[in-house]
Amino acid sequence: MTLQLAPLFASLMRAIPLQATQSPNFGTVLQQLASEFTSDASQLMLAIDGAVIDISRLAYITVLLLGVFLYSTRLSRRFGKDLMVGGVLLAILSEFVFPLIAKT
Repeated sequence: MTLQLAPLFASLMRAIPLQATQSPNFGTVLQQLASEFTSDASQLMLAIDGAVIDISRLAYITVLLLGVFLYSTRLSRRFGKDLMVGGVLLAILSEFVFPLIAKT
């Protein structure tokens, strides 16, 4: 993951008016910078939410498959059953409960 400063500087340059006839109002510039920051922060939070959902899906699918494998091959029936129960609980939490919490 690399830090890209070009979008930050571009948003700063858009926020600062470059008209020679009037001097920039500090309050207006600060308000524009704050609105740019909040829009960028909300986009970042949406990206993080998407990544967390993808990682949780990968986790519960892996746990379920490993549990089914262990249970069906009788290598460790009890541990396989526990993994399947844990995978189902993780799936319910990540697909239904966490999105409800995120909306409120």
